[in-house]
Amino acid sequence: MKKLIVSIAILFVAAAGYSQHISVNAFGGYTFRDRLNFNSAYAYLNGGGMWGASVEGVNAQGTGIELLYQYQNTAVPVYSYPQNNQIASNNNTVVSYLLLNFEQYLMNNPKIQPYAGIGLGAAFYKGTTQGSTSGTKFAWDLKAGVKFKATDAIGIKIGAQLLGSAQATGNAFYYGYVYTTYATILQFGFTGGLVFDFGGH
Repeated sequence: MKKLIVSIAILFVAAAGYSQHISVNAFGGYTFRDRLNFNSAYAYLNGGGMWGASVEGVNAQGTGIELLYQYQNTAVPVYSYPQNNQIASNNNTVVSYLLLNFEQYLMNNPKIQPYAGIGLGAAFYKGTTQGSTSGTKFAWDLKAGVKFKATDAIGIKIGAQLLGSAQATGNAFYYGYVYTTYATILQFGFTGGLVFDFGGH
């Protein structure tokens, strides 16, 4: 996984060198909950607010590459099979992502620029309660939205995203339970934030 993170950074630096301009994005949003299945129980990765930042390089044709970091601290209540009794309610987990996104903007209107993108990277899970564990997993994302430019240098960006991370086998981020084989965490959410552009437009 360390090799993947290093590769993401190298690819971004190499691709950004061919960009016409660089954008710095600061955003927040909301991510909806997802259900996690264990061998003898299930849990919810609860929805909640999140924040993040990214740097992207975009060329004259609207093709871009983005290095993105996103952070969420959320509750993970656990329930037993088959009675559906809640057996743990005070578990919290930090979920963060480091992703390299490949994007395409529609540049027909310089003030309103729709975009879509796909990315690969890593998801980091860290339990914040006693007895919990942490882990790093392969992750991917799909995203789409619109960038509105108030001036050549400042704008806002709103969008929707689907984040996924795969857990093949082994211990989950909640201590004492194990994922079923090839379990996947999916997080759907909305984002919005400020954009600062540098260079040509």
